[in-house]
Amino acid sequence: MSIIESAFGPLTIQGLIGGILILVLVQIVRYFYSPISRLPGPVTAKLSSFWLASQCQKVRRSEEVLKLHQKYGDFVQIAPNHVSINNPDAIQQIYGHKTGFVKGPFYDAFHQVTPVVFNTRNVSEHTRKRKYINPAFSARALSDFEPHMDAEILEWKSQLLKISNGSNPRVDFSVWTNYLAFDVIASFAFGEHFGFVDKGEDEYGLIKIIDTRGEFMNALGSLSPFLRSVMRYNPFDTFWKNGFRASAGLAKIGKEAFEKRKASADNSRKDLLSFLFNAKDPDTKQPIPEDEIIAESISFIVGGSDTTSSTMTNFIDFVTRDEDLQRRIQHEIDMIFPGEPSDDWVPISVPTLGVMMDPRVFESPETFRPERWFEPGADKLMEYFYPFSTGPRSCIGRNFAWMEILKAVAVVFKLFHVKRMNLKPTVIREGFFNKAVQCEVEMHKRRFNQGM
Repeated sequence: MSIIESAFGPLTIQGLIGGILILVLVQIVRYFYSPISRLPGPVTAKLSSFWLASQCQKVRRSEEVLKLHQKYGDFVQIAPNHVSINNPDAIQQIYGHKTGFVKGPFYDAFHQVTPVVFNTRNVSEHTRKRKYINPAFSARALSDFEPHMDAEILEWKSQLLKISNGSNPRVDFSVWTNYLAFDVIASFAFGEHFGFVDKGEDEYGLIKIIDTRGEFMNALGSLSPFLRSVMRYNPFDTFWKNGFRASAGLAKIGKEAFEKRKASADNSRKDLLSFLFNAKDPDTKQPIPEDEIIAESISFIVGGSDTTSSTMTNFIDFVTRDEDLQRRIQHEIDMIFPGEPSDDWVPISVPTLGVMMDPRVFESPETFRPERWFEPGADKLMEYFYPFSTGPRSCIGRNFAWMEILKAVAVVFKLFHVKRMNLKPTVIREGFFNKAVQCEVEMHKRRFNQGM
């Protein structure tokens, strides 16, 4: 018996081969007769979603799509039924309010227990979910949570001070911003942190799980629904097996944290689960089903960790490459804190990297220059700045993320002079988000005049 027969079984193989032949025929017909086939793009991308998925698997989708736009222009076909539009004016037309566009099948790959706010494609269902989750992110709710966030950041500061005062003041912020972000989001979602900052390690392997899952989901979502089901049983490539395993591992950790919080006697803590436990379905006026609460909790572990940690890491990475910029930022902080302290449709998208690096909008986009946001015309730039997406499907946790990022980076540059260990270009690894692989620096505590 062959390895394929042992993995699938003879009857399954026959169905699989038949399905593949039908798929190939459909793709060939689509290549010649689809109205979008006249758009430029790789022939392999026009024939199969495997091209896009392979770029995701190699963690270079954004760069490859950007290269295609640089070669072909604003409109590029990147899959048999996917058009990428690299034009700043397309942002509001596609993602803005009342545009008529819905999320594409890419997001079906992200189902974890049940659809959540992030990946719900049905517009009315998305509206229903936003209604019962929005109160957890109100200004009042964030104000109530802020002392808990401060406690996590103070512990993080304490650990950084210990490192800077030790014999080896080197620290990799790509690791330590992850520790902070996971502890903060766990505190917010479940009322208790994971303890990564305290221990200086990820004892659950959660960061690796989410990184693996992110790269896997990015690739899986790029495949057609049929190929997704095929990849689930792929015996040749461990990438897919590890991805499904990571997804299951994340679900297990999320469910365990949910059960622990549910059994807790502390009803005074205003965390995400306390809001969801007390929320009512806006349609039925009944309590929110437990599977929805678990799914949303898992979603926030992912959405509130990778994003903020990556932003903090990249901010520190850019600032530590420019001594003058670091001094000016520290001066600004010191001024504020003196002293020590239908099926008939085609998915379309706007590539975030493409717009953020578009010289038609941002002058010298490859240069990290924060001053651009204070110069004349900065208001115009904001129209095209969308790290949290935009429109009705924009990130619900943007205020939460900004609060954490600003507090954490202020602590770093208030307390330390941060020196890079090397000036080589930073390696960026792409999963669902782009992450700096390493940001190793040497920290030296700043000296403050007593009279400051």
